[in-house]
Amino acid sequence: MTDLEILDRIQRKVLWLSAWMVHVANARRPNGEGTKVGGHQASSASAVTLLTALYFKALRPGDAVAVKAHASPAFYAIQYLRGRLPAPALQGLRSFGSLQAYPSRRKNSEIVDLSTGSMGLGAVQATFGALATRYLVDHGGAPVPERFIVMVGDAELDEGNIWEALAEEAVAELGNVLWIVDVNRQSLDRIVPDVRRRQLPELFAVLGWRVIELRYGARLNALFARPDGVALRARLEAMPYAQYQSLLRLPPAAVRKALVTGPAGETDGAVDRLLAEIPDETLPALVGDLGGHDLAAILEAFAEAERERARPQVILAHTIKGWGLPFAGDPLNHTALLTPAQIEELRAALGVEPGAEWEGFPAGGAEAEWIRRRPPLFVPPAPRPVAHTVPLALDETYPAETSTQEAFGRVLGALGRLPVAETIVTVSADVAVTTHLAGWINRKGIYFPRGRPNFFAELPQAVQWRESERGQHIELGIAEHNFFLLLGALGLTRELSGVTLLPIGTLYDPFVSRGLDALYHALYSGAKFVVVATPSGVSLAPEGGAHQSVITPGIGVALPDIGYFDPAFAREVEWILLDALDAIACGRGESLYLRLSTRPVDQRLAPAESPSWREQALAGAYRLIDARGEPGWDPETNAVHIFAAGVMVGDAVAASRALREEGVFANVFTVTSPDRLYRGLRTARPYLERLVAADEEGVPIVSVLDGHSHALAFLGSALGVPQIPLGVDHFGQSGRRQDLYRHYGIDADAVARAARLLLGRLAP
Repeated sequence: MTDLEILDRIQRKVLWLSAWMVHVANARRPNGEGTKVGGHQASSASAVTLLTALYFKALRPGDAVAVKAHASPAFYAIQYLRGRLPAPALQGLRSFGSLQAYPSRRKNSEIVDLSTGSMGLGAVQATFGALATRYLVDHGGAPVPERFIVMVGDAELDEGNIWEALAEEAVAELGNVLWIVDVNRQSLDRIVPDVRRRQLPELFAVLGWRVIELRYGARLNALFARPDGVALRARLEAMPYAQYQSLLRLPPAAVRKALVTGPAGETDGAVDRLLAEIPDETLPALVGDLGGHDLAAILEAFAEAERERARPQVILAHTIKGWGLPFAGDPLNHTALLTPAQIEELRAALGVEPGAEWEGFPAGGAEAEWIRRRPPLFVPPAPRPVAHTVPLALDETYPAETSTQEAFGRVLGALGRLPVAETIVTVSADVAVTTHLAGWINRKGIYFPRGRPNFFAELPQAVQWRESERGQHIELGIAEHNFFLLLGALGLTRELSGVTLLPIGTLYDPFVSRGLDALYHALYSGAKFVVVATPSGVSLAPEGGAHQSVITPGIGVALPDIGYFDPAFAREVEWILLDALDAIACGRGESLYLRLSTRPVDQRLAPAESPSWREQALAGAYRLIDARGEPGWDPETNAVHIFAAGVMVGDAVAASRALREEGVFANVFTVTSPDRLYRGLRTARPYLERLVAADEEGVPIVSVLDGHSHALAFLGSALGVPQIPLGVDHFGQSGRRQDLYRHYGIDADAVARAARLLLGRLAP
């Protein structure tokens, strides 16, 4: 038996198992809800040949793979045949606690190298993983993984974030990237536009990629080489994609008629002569003989890509969606499922005996021996301990009035002088200077895969833009998806390469929502990193609504696996950042979203430095003004709690002082993390209930932040008291800071007015 014959038998088994596991999930597994389980039999089938050639011949132990999401059944079947999954796992596809609908490191890290799922995001993060590995190599590490192989469907390339990423200059330098595009010409609803036939190879080429196109299989290529073969090739290539797809569904005689009939209805004599000796019944299979289903052609393409590693490469492999299944080429096959009768026909066609549906290959057989001799698949190295520890605090001083954004710059500058700075890498999407990274960049330089001259070196510059392989700041273009996906890739080096980086990325807080899908994917993949979002809120007053963030506090509270903080004082910025970096360095904890501001805050309002202040700031809140000990304090008649986040602490203090003049006792709580307070409600003894004593159970609450009011609106219900949540609940606008605070009702006067209303001292 030849190698190709063995691989063909393996791919037939992969096709069967991938179709069967989806069928069992939908038609045989008990389903009391009556809900369709789904499974993408057609999308998976188009990738079967490509994945068979990859996993049973071409892969090397150093190759990490990101498989297109809709090919997950075929991917799982392959992991089973390679001995990395038991049969019961396949039987539990899409059930609770079993294999996910889409390949996920978070849920199935024993088999999944890189998470995919949401269209295009996994492919980009995997590609940036190659950049992260290159960064490690340029900073003295080993090339692990050695190569990143990314499989995507052609419809995924409709996503703009794909081309934003591939246009990044550094990507064209990555010889450790190979993309495989499953060009099955179908998306969920339609046949993809005809222009993609020309656009895809040209787009990749112009971005510096080497393009290998697998258009046709061996039988069609042999036919093209015969006299009159050029006419058939021209006929096929002139066809709209939709017409070509229709040939896969037509009766054989109709296929012949469509092939020999020219655009004007005339008979094409050359094509007619070429096909004269070919029986009608073989024409549909001939038309479907595409390069993405030709094992020999695919293996040669993989070998060609293996030989050249100077730049990124892409294999455009033309396939048929639903290949080998009854609905192959059907434009509506994306969510189609095989019927019981069709699965029985497939069983017979593939030679699967009843009762042997889940069986692999018999031990000692040619296929089992072939699989046994394959080199092992990629296994990440064990994480190595971080060489230098992150300190609990820094020997840094801060001005009497400073903003949290400026404090961040000072903290990062101080870190840059310590040994732990070797593990820090910063990222920015063209806002490095305006987010206070200038000092860090001047000290550490810009990273680029090859050194480049600084033509401004002799001129006075606030920031020295020195690009080299040893730099520690990565500058991206203005593309927030790229920003978050690169942070995700850098935040996975511990899991993939065994080397822990401490990634810190800065962007404008209003643009968090622009890249939210990518941020979600990066977190879901298990990456750990720090997002510093600044400036935030309407405090960026003159810039107007387009550059002011309103909803981001809610995003911070709602996102899983990332702690959201909005500190008021410089020392809190220091503690919060150091604590998060230490957690990442130790392989525990979660990512950090640090929302900062350009508004200066009077640092003299802060408590005296103490371990207690640090502990409470990291827990999410602390009491800044305690009115309980003042003469006349009565929790039932004249007391109110003011909970203020971030830069609104100064207004809360001013409101408390004004209310005291009226005989109202206002405690002020600084909320450093609405997120930590909210999540703490699920614990046996919520921190919020420890923060507010039992003798204050009836005291009403005013909350205020420079963001949407709902981010703190849970406090009243959590404590069982009335609350008026203040915040910015509309789009921002230009103006002076105090004008905007007054307009949106978050200034000291608004806080005091809300307190009076709660105490019945002001008419509604």
